[in-house]
Amino acid sequence: MSEDHSQTKDITLHDTSKPIWESRATSQIIECIPTSKFKLKLKYGGYFRLMKNNCRQIYCFGSQKCIHIDTTLYKLSQLHEEVIKRYPSRNNPKFSIHYVDKYAPDKSFIELDSNEKFMAMLSMYGSEKHVTIYVTKDKNLGSNMHTNHSCANIDEPHDEYDAYLCPSEESYRSHLSSYNEYGLMNDDDEVNSFSKNIIRMEVGSKFENMVDFRRDLNQFAVTYEFNYYIQKSDPTRFTARCENVKCQWRIRAFITQNEVTLEKMVEVHICTRTNKGGNKCATQGWIANVVSDKLKFDGDVSPYELTNWIMKTYNVDVSYLKFFKGKEQAYTDMYGKWEDSFMKMDEFREEILQRNEGGVVEIDFDIVGGKKLFNRFFICLAACSRGFVAGCRPYIGFDVCHSKG
Repeated sequence: MSEDHSQTKDITLHDTSKPIWESRATSQIIECIPTSKFKLKLKYGGYFRLMKNNCRQIYCFGSQKCIHIDTTLYKLSQLHEEVIKRYPSRNNPKFSIHYVDKYAPDKSFIELDSNEKFMAMLSMYGSEKHVTIYVTKDKNLGSNMHTNHSCANIDEPHDEYDAYLCPSEESYRSHLSSYNEYGLMNDDDEVNSFSKNIIRMEVGSKFENMVDFRRDLNQFAVTYEFNYYIQKSDPTRFTARCENVKCQWRIRAFITQNEVTLEKMVEVHICTRTNKGGNKCATQGWIANVVSDKLKFDGDVSPYELTNWIMKTYNVDVSYLKFFKGKEQAYTDMYGKWEDSFMKMDEFREEILQRNEGGVVEIDFDIVGGKKLFNRFFICLAACSRGFVAGCRPYIGFDVCHSKG
């Protein structure tokens, strides 16, 4: 009896409400957790420039891509391949990659030009497990930026160097994230949402029509804070130059029936640039172009809010009236004219009834002075009404029911 009793105690009944965990020590999930995770914040498409009234170099504009790597496997050559993907329109693009020396008292940049420096960077930021690296074309590097570059800034969230970061296009996109007062985002995805839209004006670039070309040119001028005036504009040619007669910046495009092609551009500016006093290129059409995405995701935004957003993002002063008209133009570009929608209301109703048998569509008009004025629009899709009747419990509702007597 005692022997049977001991065997009975060894039997364990399984509770079916709980999962069975077998061989936890050899679980593949636990064994596969990397011990050398690292995040690279890759900033590309921007450039370095001196801060106003300061000797510091800052990285302006551009986009961001977060790369999660294993430090035991990842090499500098793989990073170069990733950077090349960010410049698809260029053949053998020339660029340099830098990161911040966090131990240097002057916050200098170090160029990543060898695997030894790449491993030294990973070791330097081993405790943080993340580092921001900056990609720039050689011609955008300041003359005082050599192997170690002064005035570095890390744009990690809540970093002590955030005050030195230039407003950025930050990617980041995640397109839906909010951004702080510098337009920076904290998401890990590549972004482009409502932050500054950087236009690449390069020789050979093509545009569908002159309207698109002029809007992109205005965007380019506002972004880089200069005004231009048109020297020649006819059915076949467009020529413009910097408003400062001493500046050598020029642009020329030729126009065909199918497209506009950028033929020549002198990229160098020697003038002082600023948007503080307003910018003639910040036209109603430009405003409509830059706020359209924001209106799509944020809904109806007041002109006052758009004024503040444009000021923070582009550092340009624009009048309230111009913002109001630009907002209306953006809605027209996105959804068409109100008049056109009104003329198609009957067609819209017939299309809904045809595709939703049993649906209800009612349009109510007022007749004033012999003219038909829209009043209200009611729509009930058949699937919604059937689902409501079949799936909801019947009830009786009383509204303001007073008992008397």
